[in-house]
Amino acid sequence: MPTVTVLPADIAMETQPGETLLGAAQRLGYTWPTVCGGEGQCRTCYAVIEQGEDALSPVTALEEEASPALAIVARRAGKPVRLACQAVPTGDITVQRSGVRKS
Repeated sequence: MPTVTVLPADIAMETQPGETLLGAAQRLGYTWPTVCGGEGQCRTCYAVIEQGEDALSPVTALEEEASPALAIVARRAGKPVRLACQAVPTGDITVQRSGVRKS
């Protein structure tokens, strides 16, 4: 199973096949910043991809729609950004997302 490391909290989450970053966090009892609850509408759940961009599912249509907003974050971070409610890990990755914590 892929492992997602979430910084700065240094949380390691094992994901299930087909499970999004947000879905794994919720299943394991973590809160992840979101307003829409994982519907891909609010763009609040974004994650900066520190390592393993190639180990994520392809960008979804909802992420394409969000690309102007995500591009601002990506420019500031200097790294790719994905929506945690859409991105499915296929291998080990490391992401940066403040506000992720145990519920």
